[in-house]
Formats: sequence, C-alpha cells, structure tokens
Amino acid sequence: MIHGFCKEGFLEGILEELKQNSKVKFKETDLFRMYQSIDLGNLQEGSHLAEKMPNLMKLKAAIYSPEYRTFVERLTGLEKGTLTDEVDCAANCHAKGCHLLCHDDVIGNRKISYIIYLTDAEPLWQDTDGGRLELYEAIPEDEKESRCIPGALPVKTILPAFNSMAYFVVQPGVSFHSVQEVFCDRPRLSIQGWYHTKDAPHQIENATLQRLKSTGRGEDTEGVFHPMPKNEERCGKDLLSKDDRAFLGEYINKLFLTDESLIAIRSRFEEESSVQLRHFLVEEWCSKIKAAITKEDENDHLG
Repeated sequence: MIHGFCKEGFLEGILEELKQNSKVKFKETDLFRMYQSIDLGNLQEGSHLAEKMPNLMKLKAAIYSPEYRTFVERLTGLEKGTLTDEVDCAANCHAKGCHLLCHDDVIGNRKISYIIYLTDAEPLWQDTDGGRLELYEAIPEDEKESRCIPGALPVKTILPAFNSMAYFVVQPGVSFHSVQEVFCDRPRLSIQGWYHTKDAPHQIENATLQRLKSTGRGEDTEGVFHPMPKNEERCGKDLLSKDDRAFLGEYINKLFLTDESLIAIRSRFEEESSVQLRHFLVEEWCSKIKAAITKEDENDHLG
C-alpha cells in the first residue's frame, strides 16, 4: 500500500477530468456489479478525448513508463524487465450495492494488479461505508492436490483512501481478493489496472477462470453452443401445468408463475444475461430460510 501516491492537487485534477469527460457503463455479472469507463489503454495521445484529460494522460504515461515499471518490479521482488509496456486500466465506480466477489485476477499474462483510489478525501471512509478491498488466505484444497481455495474470511481488509495505491502480485489460485459491497451513497471511485508479462503465469490451470471452465475434468465449457431442441408439444400450451403452479406456489410468489411473467423474465435474461426478482419467495419460507441462515452464522461466530 502506497499512501500519498501523487503530489497534492494532481489526482484532484484527474478526478475532475473523469467526472466531466468520461462516460461509464453499468456492468453486472455473477462476479461483479459496477460502473466502468472505457479502456484507458485505448485512449490515444492527441485524440479529442485525451486532449480533455491531460492529467489522466500524464498519469497513464508515468505509471507505465520504464522507470516506474522498474520501481514496481523492485517493490514486488520481480526480476528487472519482467513487466511489459502493455497498458491495461480503466476508471471504475462502485456505487451503493456494487461489489466484486472473490477471485484471483488471473486472465492472460497479468502479473501485478493495482488500484489507485479517487474516493473523496473528506469525509474519510468508515467501516459502515463498506467498499473495502478484502484479501484472502490461499488454503490447500486437500492433501493430494496442490490447488488452493480462499479462506472463508479475509485476512486483511483495506478501506479506500484518496491518493493511495494498493497493489499485489497476481498468482493463479493464490491472489484471492474481493471488494466488499458498498453500503453508503458515496461513490467508490478508482483507477484499476494491471501490469503484464510476456508469458502466461506458472500453474495457470489453478486460476479461478480456468477452474470455472473445468476443462481439466472433462467438462468442456468452451465448445460449440448447442441450443436446446424446441419442444413442439409444448407450443401453444401453458408454460407450467396446474399442478406445477400449485406445488411451486407454496414457495414462490405466484406473481412469477404466470405465463406473462415467465415470458418477460426469459426475455430480460436473454437480453441482459441477468435478472433480479424482488420478493421471490413467499413470506413464510423467506422467514424460515432467513432464521435458519442466521442461526448457522451465529453458531459459526460469523455475526
């Protein structure tokens, strides 16, 4: 962690440039929920947008310069010349409810991950605001395999602080981290990026992404997509039978069991790859499940 990363007034200028000129796009997957700007690596010197953000261009040039890459190599114990000049960074905004679930950041040839915090200097972020960077211990999955899994709780957490830079070495199945959900109405602003190497990391098969693909276990998730065959017998009929609705209605809000709702939900999922259904369970089962989870958390001293 580096505090007082830039000279006074410099990051304030970058923050203002981003607010005035950078457009962000909402992104949500199973892993994260956030707002992200364009890839700053594609922001070319001399372009109309780059001319509006001179301080940001200076920062990008500085942190990817040979001199600063050498400094990062010394900090992280890497051999000189390990890091390439590839620019890979973007401005991120985690608003209320945004988060990033636990993963190891291994994609391609990433070697060092960094975050430059642009959150407002005053007031300081508090525990109640959320948005902490959370770092996890890598625990061996079992005695037979060298692969690791993240611990249940983070071993270190870092609150965002203006003009500070957090960084860590990216290692397959080791560099587990997450961003805690933001609870407050203030945006958690940052520049997130990576330094790359020429070669893929050692033991890349242990990376989070590779394990999700499960190619090593014969589950090819990268193959040709085969759509489900259309069931002609169901065409023109109710999507759920009367018995289906009666059974599911004991647990699921009946609003979501109508043909109109099912079609609308399917359409939204196909367009956006995600769907959020509020009050999905009936109150009786929602209360039972919440009570059971709370009891187990208390037994495990998880609060």
